[in-house]
Amino acid sequence: MKNIYFLLLIPFLFGSCDTRYKSRYTAVPLSKMSVERKAVAMDFVEAYINKCDNKDYSEFEGFNISKKFQAKLSADSLKRSCNYLHYKNGKIKVEKLVSAHTTKSPKDFLDVLNFKITTEKSTTPVYLHLGMYRDQNFIEMPFYVSADESHYESVRKKYIKK
Repeated sequence: MKNIYFLLLIPFLFGSCDTRYKSRYTAVPLSKMSVERKAVAMDFVEAYINKCDNKDYSEFEGFNISKKFQAKLSADSLKRSCNYLHYKNGKIKVEKLVSAHTTKSPKDFLDVLNFKITTEKSTTPVYLHLGMYRDQNFIEMPFYVSADESHYESVRKKYIKK
């Protein structure tokens, strides 16, 4: 009797294992994002990079930043982050907003905007990922640089290695 239940479970197990066609995130069309939202994200990224270039580790003003991310933007943390970015990438220049992704569950919660950047030390395309809540354009984590255009693809690769 137990074998019958096991045979009934086999199709479900194989169906859930094939993740090539199933994705946990969806692309958000840039045409459907407001111009203000794109401008806020671009302004924050440029302000962050300018602060790093000028070695100005003061507070960010004029942006809605979540409390969790605000804790990471203290003077010491910002200095350490800027030094790491400069060590790893050299001088950074933001080119454009390339894409945005959001998780399928929970929907309408957090978008990750992906900016194409050029760096002094890399000849391959590099992307900066910035999280942004859909509610009042609050800026949130993630905020990091990787070679993958999608933040979720970077996370997937990170956990598959382990």
